[in-house]
Amino acid sequence: MANDRSTVFVKGKIYWAKVIGTPRANYENTGREWAYELEPDDTSFLKEHKLLDRLKDKYDDRGPFLTLRKPEFTKDVEKNEPIRIYNEDNEAWDGRLIGNRSRVVAKLNIVDYGKGKKAGIYTTALRIEELVPYVSNE
Repeated sequence: MANDRSTVFVKGKIYWAKVIGTPRANYENTGREWAYELEPDDTSFLKEHKLLDRLKDKYDDRGPFLTLRKPEFTKDVEKNEPIRIYNEDNEAWDGRLIGNRSRVVAKLNIVDYGKGKKAGIYTTALRIEELVPYVSNE
């Protein structure tokens, strides 16, 4: 069925989290977005939705991961809401930056766009279960 939606909760580690505050320039420098990499503990949800090919595996010291992005604007040029972020008690996040290897639960929506089209994976919210404080290299 076209535009069929599923919601999944995925535990894992987060890396390169650019999810606090205003969106940042995307990799292509064509817009702004919130973005992060998620190393899921369990990839069965990807297998179930035929999305295992979305996993990347380019680091020697990490497991396979997903790159997840949320653009500042929708395709209809309406402003997207930021990714909602909560602490382990489901209270609004206090704005601290999130360091690599922090443990999270990501609330993801998977949208099936129909036969012959790739499903989309979209982040709705993140719950920070164990924070690894961000430390700048500067």
